[in-house]
Amino acid sequence: MTIAVFVALYFAADYGISSIQVAEDSWLYWMTQLAAWGTFILAGFVLFPAVASFFIALFLDDIADAVERRHYPADPPGKSANLGPSLAVAFRFSLALIALNILLLFFLLLGPIYPLVYYLVNGYLLSREYFELVSLRHNDPKTIRTVRKTGGLRLLMAGIAIAFLMTIPLLNLVMPLVATAVMVHFFKTLSGRRAV
Repeated sequence: MTIAVFVALYFAADYGISSIQVAEDSWLYWMTQLAAWGTFILAGFVLFPAVASFFIALFLDDIADAVERRHYPADPPGKSANLGPSLAVAFRFSLALIALNILLLFFLLLGPIYPLVYYLVNGYLLSREYFELVSLRHNDPKTIRTVRKTGGLRLLMAGIAIAFLMTIPLLNLVMPLVATAVMVHFFKTLSGRRAV
């Protein structure tokens, strides 16, 4: 689904570029092409975690169920989260990811500071989103906030690792699955459960 979104963006960008009336052999044409492709690549880098994280809400129950059956067979299974609340959480965090990543583009002007800020902000948001989506299967929002706070720095570090791996092409296609599984383990650990 994420690939389909980016294919659609590619065709939209291609249509937009081809509609610009510039002679194909002029320097302006090549500058326009370069700017358009640079924007498309940057948009993919910025938007990929948000788009992929939104779609994972559709498959989260299957992934979490598989992890829980394999590693926590003695625990009561999580309730299938209602799609509405799960999509609402995913949509809220996806919008936050997109908005903050657009604001973070300012840090590109500051050179090496940008990756640090990018991974810190995205790590925080991704860890929070995945943890909340997994936790919704077991707890109410108030309890989820309390449990999440006990995870603190460990959850943030896991989120930073997820954000980093989501920027690696091809690997980023499976990272939403891995992130969901990781957050199931974090949820169980913070709830005092042990894997078998």
